[in-house]
Amino acid sequence: MSGHQEHARLDYGDFLLQQRPHHHQHDEQQEYDNEKLHLIDSDDLDHEFYYPVKQPAISVAIKEQRKPVDTSLGPSCEVINIQIDAGKFGSYYLRGEHYFDVHPPLAKMLVGYSGYLGGYNGSFNFPSGEIYPDINYPFMRLFNASFGVVMIPMAFWTARELGLSRAGATLAATMVLLDNAYLAISRYILLDSMLLSSTIFVVLALVKFRNQRNEAFSTKWWLWLALTGLGIGCVSSVKWVGLFVTALVGLHTIEDLWDLFGDLTLSKTKYVRHWIARIFCLIIIPATIYVSCFVMHFRILTNTGPGDGHMSSLFQANLNGSTLKNNPLEVAFGSKVTIKNTGHGGGILHSHKQTYPGGSRQQQVTLYHHKDDNNHFVIRKPHGYVQLKEQREQQEKERGGEQGDEEQQNDKRNEEPIEIVKDGAMLRLVHPSTGRNLHSHRIRAPITNDQWEVSGYGNPDEGDENDEWVIEIVSQSAQYPMDGTLRSLTTRFRLRHRVLGCLLTAESTKTLPSWGFSQVQVYCDQRNLTSSAFSIWNIEEHWNDKLPPGDATQYKTDFWQDFWHLNVAMMTSNNGLIPDPDKEDHLASLPSQWPFLAVGMRMCGWSNNQRKIWLIGNPAVWWSGSLSLGLFAITLTYYYIVFSRTAKTSSKVLERDLNEHQARVERQEQRKGGGESGESERGQNHLHKTFSNQPQQPPVSSCPVLTKDEWEDFLFTGKVLVGGWFLHYLPFCVMGRVTYLHHYFPALYFTILLCAFLLDHVLKKSTIRWFTRWAVWSVAYLTVILTFLWFAPATYGVMGSTNEVMANRQWRSGWNIIDDHKPASWI
Repeated sequence: MSGHQEHARLDYGDFLLQQRPHHHQHDEQQEYDNEKLHLIDSDDLDHEFYYPVKQPAISVAIKEQRKPVDTSLGPSCEVINIQIDAGKFGSYYLRGEHYFDVHPPLAKMLVGYSGYLGGYNGSFNFPSGEIYPDINYPFMRLFNASFGVVMIPMAFWTARELGLSRAGATLAATMVLLDNAYLAISRYILLDSMLLSSTIFVVLALVKFRNQRNEAFSTKWWLWLALTGLGIGCVSSVKWVGLFVTALVGLHTIEDLWDLFGDLTLSKTKYVRHWIARIFCLIIIPATIYVSCFVMHFRILTNTGPGDGHMSSLFQANLNGSTLKNNPLEVAFGSKVTIKNTGHGGGILHSHKQTYPGGSRQQQVTLYHHKDDNNHFVIRKPHGYVQLKEQREQQEKERGGEQGDEEQQNDKRNEEPIEIVKDGAMLRLVHPSTGRNLHSHRIRAPITNDQWEVSGYGNPDEGDENDEWVIEIVSQSAQYPMDGTLRSLTTRFRLRHRVLGCLLTAESTKTLPSWGFSQVQVYCDQRNLTSSAFSIWNIEEHWNDKLPPGDATQYKTDFWQDFWHLNVAMMTSNNGLIPDPDKEDHLASLPSQWPFLAVGMRMCGWSNNQRKIWLIGNPAVWWSGSLSLGLFAITLTYYYIVFSRTAKTSSKVLERDLNEHQARVERQEQRKGGGESGESERGQNHLHKTFSNQPQQPPVSSCPVLTKDEWEDFLFTGKVLVGGWFLHYLPFCVMGRVTYLHHYFPALYFTILLCAFLLDHVLKKSTIRWFTRWAVWSVAYLTVILTFLWFAPATYGVMGSTNEVMANRQWRSGWNIIDDHKPASWI
């Protein structure tokens, strides 16, 4: 038995022992936690650095604490469902095998790096439900948990920079710390904690930079502007969801530059410097980080792997272990080839014995992204040429008598001269696995109904003129002449149907339903889009025993082309992750179900002999955060109404005073005979000037008074937090791709800060008595803590039947803690 397996079994034994009651220990721990929260809220602690240091310690304590359920990082000796991809991708980096994923590579490289630090060699592919072999997976999980830990002090720091009191900032950090969903995703080998910590860092840097606005071009100003750009580069390199917080920074930057443009005291030179500083720090630095991640990605993954098919053929030829570099260079009739679409995210021309359910009901032709024998096609002469050749062979056979036996005929065929395929050549593509010819006709394609269907028809010796295609060479790699020769890997060409005149086309966004195995539709495009990459192809694999292998040193690739190709392929594949109407995804959920936590997610199998982990947020955190969005709107509306009424009142007072002064002047003129008109005008002008020069800040008599700076800070906080929530939530409501609960995690962070901000905004008023303030903070802290403890078994894992432990925790009818069913309501 390996050391790690023995450790896992000992931990499992500890888990069973922990099922016994530990009331005394639990009470001591609760008292200890309450004492810590009291210390954090006390006023005799003067050093701000105490909090960012203290709260990671609390976070580690939460992650390592032992309760009647297993809460340590180590004992999960099985791979949970949602842990498969991140762990597998990390293994690919350690093996140097090229893979494909819809997300940028930074977080997955960090997963691989954690394995490297832990002595792991990448030999395990993280299959779901499998017991970990003798690898240091606890270290990999601890490495991932560290990103969850740093979220706590950054949340506190951000809250303080937004003007929250210590109690308010500590509440925000506590809500981040004790959210069950945040805790769950931080304890496993996943990418989400890296995404969240990067997002939180960008928000912190943005707020810090804004607070340096009165010290432009100082050292701190430059530091936080550059750190904002650094954070944007990192978060965008983890997942493209990071572009949402990038948009938040961009909107603030546009507003900031617009305000500076209206500042007449700012010189043109300084204004240009503001532009240059932001371009360098918020565009060049993030772009450099993003591109650098792909440079490292390509440098590390130098071996062929499962993701080769998503890259260009030339890129694949440069990978170690690739057979493409041994391809015969020039393509001839009789060659067996695979034909790759050059469109971004394009796959390989493919066919299989299954037929279309409608249309011609002939054999399906699709685009496929993986290596398969059904990708093979043989280049043959047109039917007319074959028939003419057979007639000549028959005539020779009749003249030669017995020389026409089969063996001699085969020898004769082998001695036939090689004919290289040239530009403009007519040919057939025969699918060797089924014997069908690549075929098109005037029947509508299944998805693109205004184009013609492409199918497999006939056999190698039988067919019609609709099996014939014409080669149109588009371009050739620079190392070879543009002489009309079809070469493998380096020549890009079109296939035009000889009869219909349409182009063989496959757009990677147009996928077939389940009857087509969700593969990409291939059709014949009548629009004659000759420049479309989806209508352009190249020979990828090439077999012909009569031709010599090519020169592998001539297959050069360009980084920028590979970088662009991979990013477009990622985007295309991401857009293709749409819900399958033919099957139910028990993990997927709707965005409308997220804000009020109408759904949870099972992170692993649910049999009684498994430790069951249920991804659910802390209801007190999620519900209060969602309600705070409405409360902020009400508060903002209230302030605007009061300010509007105050402004109207001030205007009426000004008008009344002017009228009284005018009447007084008129009376004086009547007594003096009108000789003092100049004096009256001067009096009116003085009065107008006096009132117009008064500061236009909104005084409030019967509501909390906000100075101009307080009002600006209130609006800025609302723009960052409410705007951040909208930018991270609304895109999922309109996109067509499949969505999951963890997609809401970045948006949740903004509602947490908003909830703490509003509560602090109200309690900071001088009209609130100290004991009322203390009581409200106590209720808020206890609600978050007790709700976390109540749902802790779901977060840390439950052994045996969930009915015994989780029955009383079914707060919403749609939660699938016990029964695996979908919620009926959108909230």
